[in-house]
Order: sequence, then C-alpha cells, then structure tokens
Amino acid sequence: MDQALFTLPILPGKTAAARAFLQELGGPRKQDLAACGDSAGIAKELWAIQQTPQGDFFVAYMAGEDLARAFQAFAASQTGFDVWFKQHVQATTGADLNTPPPGPISEILADSAA
Repeated sequence: MDQALFTLPILPGKTAAARAFLQELGGPRKQDLAACGDSAGIAKELWAIQQTPQGDFFVAYMAGEDLARAFQAFAASQTGFDVWFKQHVQATTGADLNTPPPGPISEILADSAA
C-alpha cells in the first residue's frame, strides 16, 4: 500500500477559512470525502492544521493502493464535491489540485505500527 504525507502552506489571513473547511470535511461533508476517497482508491485520508513560527500549514496523510493514479484521477475529476474541495484548497493555500504533483509527494523513511 502506498502512503504519502504532504504539507500546504495556508495563505496569511486564511487560517479561519482553512479550519472551517476541515470542520466541514469532518462534519457535514464527511460522507462526500469518504466517497471521493473510495472512487480514487484512497483507503485512509487525514487532514490537520499545524501552527508554526513560519505560518500555518495543512498537513495531510493518505494511504491507498496506487496514490499516483488516485491523484491523477482526483485532478481530472469534475464532480461537484471534488470541484468544491479543490476550490477551497486553492482559496486557502493557492495550490491548484487540478494539476497532479510532478513526482512523489513524500519519501517515508521510518514507519512503525504497534
């Protein structure tokens, strides 16, 4: 199973909007997020906000059978939820998720499970 971690810097002044977005994902849109993950082949997805001296960041973790294919499918998707999700990420970070990342998102070098 593929796993990936990544961060996206939240634009100055957008932390409240980023927090509201994640709260909506964990609340009223939780089933939509799960359905999006299922259709893209993502078995587990976690989103958080990390506050740092350099600013606030989204931190995301994903696991699935083929994350490169999942990211490409999500980038190409025009379903209502996926468009809404990408618009909120772009509004809060400036990142355009319509373009899949050019290479590996992260290199996991240590992993432990109890």
